[in-house]
Amino acid sequence: MNGLESILGVIEGVGAAFITFYLVALGHSIFEKAGLLDLAIDGIFFMSTGAAVLGAVMFGNPITGSLIAALVASLFGLLMAYLLTTLPISHGAVGLSLQFLGYGVGIVLGYPVRQQVGALYAFCYSQEALLEISGVALLLGLFIYYLIEKTKLGAAIRASGENPHAASALGVNVLVTRLIAAAIGFAIVGLGASFFPLLWQRYWDIKVYTLGYGWLAFTIALAAGRHPIFLLPMALLFGGLVEYSVTIQSMLKLPADVAKLIPFVGALGAMLAYSFTKLGRIFASPQSLGKVYYKEEKTV
Repeated sequence: MNGLESILGVIEGVGAAFITFYLVALGHSIFEKAGLLDLAIDGIFFMSTGAAVLGAVMFGNPITGSLIAALVASLFGLLMAYLLTTLPISHGAVGLSLQFLGYGVGIVLGYPVRQQVGALYAFCYSQEALLEISGVALLLGLFIYYLIEKTKLGAAIRASGENPHAASALGVNVLVTRLIAAAIGFAIVGLGASFFPLLWQRYWDIKVYTLGYGWLAFTIALAAGRHPIFLLPMALLFGGLVEYSVTIQSMLKLPADVAKLIPFVGALGAMLAYSFTKLGRIFASPQSLGKVYYKEEKTV
């Protein structure tokens, strides 16, 4: 009985971290399935935490905070998808530019509220809500799996990621398809990131943007092949590495600074495994991911 209770305690302890990483990686995966390289993910993560704190405090409700974070992130996703599809510009340059813009917007949204309010506990989700939110996250993952794999829209998204020119020749409106993927994907990223301050950590500070958790979600999505089902164990693994890094530190007698690197060492290991094993072929990225797609108007 004690063993079962210990396992349940570990799952409960990882729960909020798992939800955060799973949803952020899930939304990121949808965006990249459409062939759009998302190097803005860490900035969008931080910006969404600031928007979530602002919304929760202004309306006195964490659910509203999560919805506002989803909306703000979705708008950024629409902007990014539009720029990358209609202009012959680098995906990397746009992504990194929006990443740093996201850091700035996150500070503007969250820091003044944090200064005025102080502790955010009164505006966070209750611990009892963890199970319900976990259920919603899993249902959302199943829905996205069905959307991507079993629907006409999902086929258009995958076609736009593999070969947008061929997809366009077959009648797919690549711009509209990518805008839809961006709106849905970034909304889920914003929703997942909102749980970082409102469910997991229950605080917010500008130091959040130095954590790099958005990049961990990037690694989770890459190592799981951007597949909604395979994301589950990867998000659980990295959630555990982050949440129990202090426990691992004490067990292995590591310096505190080294313990903080544990999740990122795990990320490096996942990237190496993806690059040098069959995982890279099994979970191959969309062929046109990060490639410029630009339909220049032809004149006679």
